[in-house]
Amino acid sequence: MEAILLVMEKVGILFVMIAVGFACTKAGMLTHKGIAEITAFLLRIVTPCLIVSSFLSADSGVELPVLGFSVLTAVLAHLLAILLSLLTFRKTEPDRQKTLRFAVIFSNTGFMGMPLVQSVVGDSGVVYASVYIAVFNLFCWTYGYSMMSGGKRASLKTALLNPGVIGLAVGVPIYLLKISLPELILQPVEGFAALNTPLAMVVVGSHIAAIEWKSMFTDWQVYAASALRLIVAPLLFLGAMLLLRPSYPLFVGNVIQAAAPVAANAVLFSVQFGRDARLASKVVALSTLLSIITLPLFTVAAELLA
Repeated sequence: MEAILLVMEKVGILFVMIAVGFACTKAGMLTHKGIAEITAFLLRIVTPCLIVSSFLSADSGVELPVLGFSVLTAVLAHLLAILLSLLTFRKTEPDRQKTLRFAVIFSNTGFMGMPLVQSVVGDSGVVYASVYIAVFNLFCWTYGYSMMSGGKRASLKTALLNPGVIGLAVGVPIYLLKISLPELILQPVEGFAALNTPLAMVVVGSHIAAIEWKSMFTDWQVYAASALRLIVAPLLFLGAMLLLRPSYPLFVGNVIQAAAPVAANAVLFSVQFGRDARLASKVVALSTLLSIITLPLFTVAAELLA
């Protein structure tokens, strides 16, 4: 019971930050353009800095073979979610189907998963979470891009040169070669990394503020997609991790990432490719709200079973 309360407290802290973003948006302090700019800053500057920072402060016991194993577990999480998505929403109109299936597959690994991993597991968990984010980006910009665009393929450059992969490309050599960065570089990197949690939660809160609440709670497919993302997909992955039996930080960190709510990319891709952007916004908002119940449960379950 004490463990559950501790995790709920950590999730509650995140939701206080989400509430700030919600309130600021409702009050007109944050606009759609402003949130788009904050999101771009988070993705392109803060995320790589957070990944590099996690390797700088990580326990030296995290070895390359274990990092490789963490790649395999992250790939497995996405493959299981893809399989689950293909079994659902088969009779749904194509535009809605693509949006809902995208929501089932891709979790909010950076904005929701990473801050909670950082709070619960610490720096070693953030290293594995960084690997998970890189795998998420690869799947998102290959499989997700192709699905939402109706068959188009993102360029190899787009798939590989994303913030998650760039952060790993810088962070892993620094970690393995035990490179010490000068304070002139180290302090800005750590400073930008510290912005991840509060800014990410503000962005999530702003997206929730833009939703028409009545329509969100009356669309049964929004509930279905949320349940698949928050309960079924992480349950499948939790079962797989019990068979694989990785180390504690990898086990707990990856389960948290897999149990995170729907990725904000669902909205971005829906807008870009003319899918149902309102539906995407609803499922992102509802799954984020419901995750205050499901995320602590999966976090505690992972801690007890690891």
